[in-house]
Amino acid sequence: MTVASSAVVIRHLGVVDTGRLVTVIALVTIVGSISDLGLSSSGVREYSLRTDEDGRRFLRNLLGLRMVLTLSGLLVAVAFAAAANYTEAMVLGTGIAGLGILLVVLHQSQSIPLHVSLRFGWVATLQLLLQVGVAVEAVLLALAGAGLLPFFALQLPVMVPILIVTALIGGRETRLLPAVDVAEWRRMLLRIASFSIAVVLFVLYFRLAQIMVSLLSTEVETGYFGVSFRVLESLTVIPPLLVSSALPILSRAAKNDRDRFAFASRRLAEAMLIAGLGTALILFLGAELAVDLVAGAGFEPSVEGLRLLALALVGTFMASARGYALLALDHLRPILVSNAIALAVVFLAGVPLIQAHGATGAAITLMVAELTLAACYEVALTRGWRELRLPLGFVARVAAAGLLATVPVFVLGPSAVVMAAVGAGAYCGALLVLGAIPEDLRGALADGRRSEGMESP
Repeated sequence: MTVASSAVVIRHLGVVDTGRLVTVIALVTIVGSISDLGLSSSGVREYSLRTDEDGRRFLRNLLGLRMVLTLSGLLVAVAFAAAANYTEAMVLGTGIAGLGILLVVLHQSQSIPLHVSLRFGWVATLQLLLQVGVAVEAVLLALAGAGLLPFFALQLPVMVPILIVTALIGGRETRLLPAVDVAEWRRMLLRIASFSIAVVLFVLYFRLAQIMVSLLSTEVETGYFGVSFRVLESLTVIPPLLVSSALPILSRAAKNDRDRFAFASRRLAEAMLIAGLGTALILFLGAELAVDLVAGAGFEPSVEGLRLLALALVGTFMASARGYALLALDHLRPILVSNAIALAVVFLAGVPLIQAHGATGAAITLMVAELTLAACYEVALTRGWRELRLPLGFVARVAAAGLLATVPVFVLGPSAVVMAAVGAGAYCGALLVLGAIPEDLRGALADGRRSEGMESP
């Protein structure tokens, strides 16, 4: 739904306004994520280990602290947009989009009890309703010929009913009013100080590339990168959503059963490597099709950037698996150091590459930074704990499956849609032939299929 609506919106807005829209959304998302300071992720961990009343008091203070931080950050974002000489619509749009982020913050705090009680069906349904609602609104605005400004307000009409539904589904635990306890806020921030700084660095390095293009290159290059970045961003939400569902389990295992933690985190990483390489392969082979669908004619330079960003997805999937494992262990300092290294890569490589190559330079920068982050997490987690390391034989088989999947594509040289389909099928086939899918994962999938068969008429 997101990709389909983006196709309509980008064609309606054109190269320049698309760049402006994506830039402002990136800026506001940076603010929303930085103001989170890792409180949502750590909140899941903390809430899963607390008693009912203590947990509710914790959530109310978490909400109050996040609301204050978000409002402060939005004021800074609007001031930055004005200081950077963004257009009047972009400055005003920063404030409007920021209000949507404020409602998202409320919903994130509301949803923590659903995560901890493993009610992932409702979590997924609410996320789907949000995405579908925003997508439908965007299409309707484009068909109505709306200007740039209304597109910054897409989240506002959708988030209100989402909040109401969440409160009805979750019961008392999700009906929260913010609490103001400065002493408790201070304790919360001190407890996760290292992780909070790490979150800030992570958000900066990932979305800073889009802001840097708007400042260091032309508006046209900003639009080209905005399209490839938009496609990548629609996929990068998947790994954290998948892995975060395991955080309560990993947190309890890390505290009470180290062997179970080692097994679960390793299997999680294996599954994410398979999924990450497969997603990257499909996006790489189908990059031309993706750009044609999302943006249409006039955005051909975005294809090269999207192929580079596709490779970054391998790092995104692995960083999610290893990052949440580190969080479950409460190893916050390694997360901080790793994110600082990724941010340094963006600055040191990004400035010269973007100035010289525009959108392509930004794509190279982000790809290198994402893979660097995944490598740092891997070293930080597995150093001194052999049971957490992925078997070299398994990694080699998955890599071989990825290489074998490209053979029929380059031999046949078909269209982008056929390339993506053939590559996906060849990858799955190669995984099975090479025995790269763990036996218990195959068993879980088989059990799922049998359950569906039993439930069918």
